[in-house]
Amino acid sequence: MKKLLCAALLLAVIAGTAFAQVDVEHRRTLLLQTGFAVGPSQEQLGGFGFFWFNENNYPWTNTALRIIFAGIYADAELSWFLPCSTNTALGAGLGGGVYVNSINPYVDGRHLKQMEFDGDIVNARLFINQTIPNPTPLPLNLRLTYSPTFQWFRATDDTRDFNRPRDFSAHSVLGEIRFGGIEPGLAKHRGLELYLSAETTHRAGFDAFGPMGAPYPARRDYQRLFASLAGKLPAGPVNVYARFAGGHVNHSDVLNTWKLGGNLLGTDDYALTLHGYYTRELFVESFYIANLGIGIPLLPNRKLVAHLYADNAYAKVLDPRTGAGNDWHNYLGVGAGLGFPAFWGTHMLLSYGYGVNAVRYDRHGGHEIGIALEKQF
Repeated sequence: MKKLLCAALLLAVIAGTAFAQVDVEHRRTLLLQTGFAVGPSQEQLGGFGFFWFNENNYPWTNTALRIIFAGIYADAELSWFLPCSTNTALGAGLGGGVYVNSINPYVDGRHLKQMEFDGDIVNARLFINQTIPNPTPLPLNLRLTYSPTFQWFRATDDTRDFNRPRDFSAHSVLGEIRFGGIEPGLAKHRGLELYLSAETTHRAGFDAFGPMGAPYPARRDYQRLFASLAGKLPAGPVNVYARFAGGHVNHSDVLNTWKLGGNLLGTDDYALTLHGYYTRELFVESFYIANLGIGIPLLPNRKLVAHLYADNAYAKVLDPRTGAGNDWHNYLGVGAGLGFPAFWGTHMLLSYGYGVNAVRYDRHGGHEIGIALEKQF
């Protein structure tokens, strides 16, 4: 039943701290993405979907409201711009959902279903956002967020000889710097952004969990660092997207690692794009990644756009069987896709990815299909 629920609603993770600035644009956006393997596969169905409401000077003057609803997850954030200095905003948010923190581990393309478990989450946050005037046309924002989180876990019908995590609360402090920005949307063509973040978290009541008789180390405190430089710019009729990013988790486990893999786009808090691999296939404690995308219009007015993709990650992957980090390895993915206007004013993107280093039944080469559908209201 749980698998059917996730398939129907799409597994959604919308982190409230995903924006290091207050969004004041008028937005009514519906976005659905999913990915699945072609050929022999043990990939679990996953995806990303939400309706995004955003409005400035709402519900009051000098406030901005953002609401995200994703079926199994909902999140709301209200920002208030100080009347004496509108470059400063104070805000609060609240979100939560079921199955959001579920773990489905893989090793060499094989699903370790005996080690999977489901996780639910509720989080709140308080933040201050400061816009720094600068001589460039790009906005510069600093943001500091405090977030208490409560997490609950359940074994699935397939969990065997594995102790799931105990329910626990966590307290996080996150600092972010964003210079510039990239407009969200599958059909957007411009943007330039430098993003840096540092996070420290304490998990109260957190104990060792993992395989019976050989649990993972119990690490109540951890730190995460992330940096990204990205641009999406036109080169004549062609649109080029490039990003270089890296991240590190100190005191990592399967819950707090970065998740790499899949054809999903713009879903960093859920899964970093790596075409041709299962969605969230790699649990990574340290990584560097480069993503390149080229959009070539085939029909006038971009009625049909061909996309070419290339991704390369150099990563230290966590072994979910032991909780220990493996040696650094290279993970290469390539792909292609077609974007076009679809029914009811939607935009659709169909993509194929080939994971060069993906292991499938003792052979290299993974095949992944991605489907994305977006509607701007």
